[in-house]
Amino acid sequence: MASSVLDAVVGVDASGVVLEWNRAAEHLFGWSRSEALGRKLDELIIPAVYRDRHNEGMTRVQETGVSQILNRRVEVSALARDGRIFPVELSIVPLEGAGGRIFVGFLRDISERISAQERLSLSEESLRLATDAAEIGTWDLDVPRGVLSWSPRTRAMFGKSPDAPCSLDDFYAGLHPDDREAVTQLFSRALDPAIRATYDVQYRTVGAEDGLIRWVAAKGRALFDDQGRCIRAVGVAMDITARKLEDARHAFMLQLSDVLRGGDTHKAMTAACALMGEHFAVARVGYGQLDPVEDVFDYSICWTDGRVPELLGRHPAHALGSKIVAQLGRGETVVIADLQSDPLSDEEETRATARAVETRAILVVPFVRAGRLRTIVYLNDRRIRHWRPDEIAFMEEVAERTRQVFERGEAEAALRELNATLEARVLERTAELRATEEALRQAQKMEAIGQLTGGIAHDFNNLLQGITGSLTVVSKRIRQGRTQDLERFIDGATTSAQKAAALVHRLLAFARRQPLDARAVAPNVLVGSMEDLLRRTLGENVRLETRLCESAWTVRCDPNQLESAILNLTINARDAMPDGGTLTVATRNVEFEIMPDGLDLTPGRYLCISVSDTGAGMDASTIARAFEPFFTTKPIGQGTGLGLSMIYGFARQSGGDVKIASTPGEGTTMDLFLPHYASLLEDSGRPVEEPSSYAQAASGTVLVVEDDAIVRSLVLEVLADLGLSALEADDGPGGLSILRSDQPVDLLISDVGLPGLNGRQLADAARAVRPELKVLFMTGYAETTVTNNFLERGMSLIAKPFAIDTFAAQVRDLLSER
Repeated sequence: MASSVLDAVVGVDASGVVLEWNRAAEHLFGWSRSEALGRKLDELIIPAVYRDRHNEGMTRVQETGVSQILNRRVEVSALARDGRIFPVELSIVPLEGAGGRIFVGFLRDISERISAQERLSLSEESLRLATDAAEIGTWDLDVPRGVLSWSPRTRAMFGKSPDAPCSLDDFYAGLHPDDREAVTQLFSRALDPAIRATYDVQYRTVGAEDGLIRWVAAKGRALFDDQGRCIRAVGVAMDITARKLEDARHAFMLQLSDVLRGGDTHKAMTAACALMGEHFAVARVGYGQLDPVEDVFDYSICWTDGRVPELLGRHPAHALGSKIVAQLGRGETVVIADLQSDPLSDEEETRATARAVETRAILVVPFVRAGRLRTIVYLNDRRIRHWRPDEIAFMEEVAERTRQVFERGEAEAALRELNATLEARVLERTAELRATEEALRQAQKMEAIGQLTGGIAHDFNNLLQGITGSLTVVSKRIRQGRTQDLERFIDGATTSAQKAAALVHRLLAFARRQPLDARAVAPNVLVGSMEDLLRRTLGENVRLETRLCESAWTVRCDPNQLESAILNLTINARDAMPDGGTLTVATRNVEFEIMPDGLDLTPGRYLCISVSDTGAGMDASTIARAFEPFFTTKPIGQGTGLGLSMIYGFARQSGGDVKIASTPGEGTTMDLFLPHYASLLEDSGRPVEEPSSYAQAASGTVLVVEDDAIVRSLVLEVLADLGLSALEADDGPGGLSILRSDQPVDLLISDVGLPGLNGRQLADAARAVRPELKVLFMTGYAETTVTNNFLERGMSLIAKPFAIDTFAAQVRDLLSER
């Protein structure tokens, strides 16, 4: 039998002498049967370190018959013939024979099993370390037995201590009530053999021991046997509370920013309180202002969840408690989990107030100004609440975000109160003050006019001299009968008048009183024509340099508005260099395939006009607000804050953009980008005029409505030369009377500024009865009503003074559209 078993069989007598040694023993230990029989066992297979203990055990068995290893399986170390020590599983059976008691041992090499166990243990330890490092918990469900195992980290996600027992019931009980049904369905689908759905879910838990709400992301899979039965489900879980909280706080801050932009401070703060109440899940949120004279809090803004009364009106400060008010007065946030037990709220009046307003926990942030408590913002809860440090810090951040808005409201209220108290005195001083204010306004106007047009006055007077002088000479020679050589003086007067008109258009464009008239423009020619104006604007302390690209691309824009933009940038640069410096105007071609940061343009070709100075420069916050309307860094009375916003609007309307590059102390560069436009241009940078159409005849009946008799007479004369029938009126009502009659009218020519009805009102009334009527507006000053949306289909606009040929061409074009 010993020879046939697979385990090594070794028999020894009571003294440890080997009596039996089977084939398996030979193979396991390396000693042959003949070599082993008759030798002491400790010399053959007992490692030296264990021999004394082995011999002591043999002696004890001989003397007492007691042994701790008989009739049981134990794991021990064994020695092979080659000196190798390895683990074996040993069981010893005592037998009584004729020669006395003997012991038979059965030994099995368990090296491979021990190695496998070590590998498994190492793998499990690696997994544990990995999940700990990633802050991941594990879970394992024995489905047939319904036994659930959680790692300590998973227990923590359900608010349990690391050694607390857990079960499947604990899992379901720990789910937030609002999430329990959905999670249960998903888990059931994952365990269903017919569905085998992926278990991937996010849910909230309610801590079993601490009551805290946490967010958990869980994943797992079910294992099925050959018969399709679910036998096990394993997976991982991760606490995502911090991530969810951060997302919620980010969304809250965005909502808060939106509501705080409202113009009505009271409405904005009330909406902010509602947001805070919902985010922090409290019963009441509000603001109170301290009246230090009467020592009273005025609670004017309050939100509740509907389960507690509103806290509004005036309440004594001591009702809040002297300890609490003192801490708030030091600018320290007050945090109390339970007003009925906290030492800070141990005053009887404090606790009575808390009971009266159904409040148990509070978090109060103070606003202190000039060393004095002015305002508080508070969170109230009707249950005991242990405020977390992150909640406290976030509430302080939220309070600080609302502080400026609240203080703005206070300032506005104070100003209204001040206005009410000062009204009587202001009325008394109005008659003294009106004259002074008018004089100041006039002085400011004159200063502005001098600053903007002082350098132009010389040129304008020269132009007037050319006009009046030439006409005087023509008039004198006609009276004398000397009509030869008059054309030279007439041409001189005409040229001067045209230059004067261009100058007026430039001033109107600068004043933003002119609708855009987009045309092809050569930027180098335009900049060159402005050099004298720019030098006079800059003054003697600032040097002007131009760096114009020889092959600068053509752009399509309103040249007057472009001149205005360059002039505005020049004035800004001059003001940034009070001690002098250098201003550089440059042009360059750029082509964008991918737009750089800071430009809102589509890829393509652009002409860049740069205006650079060596002045004070701007910081990042100023650059960020530079294009905002009414934003200015200049002292009061020295800038409207509309210049850059006008330039930005002009650039965007023209299909371009503006970019600022600036460093404090190192100057500023303003880059104006306009789209490339292919067109033939004159050297002047103005669009090529079409051949004169004045001499070309037209047909039809035209109504002229113009309150200036000379201009009306001139227009009628031109229409007669064109072969047109003409009707006339000197005001809007007169013109409308004709248009409502049966008199045929093909074209209405009207001044924009008319007595009775203005030109646009007249045109609208006329089109009510004559829908297809063509209209040509004339204007010497584009009022605020003349915008880019002023004209409708079949309407055109011509600015006074206009060239007769241009006027005639527009008349003919409108009539040809009939």
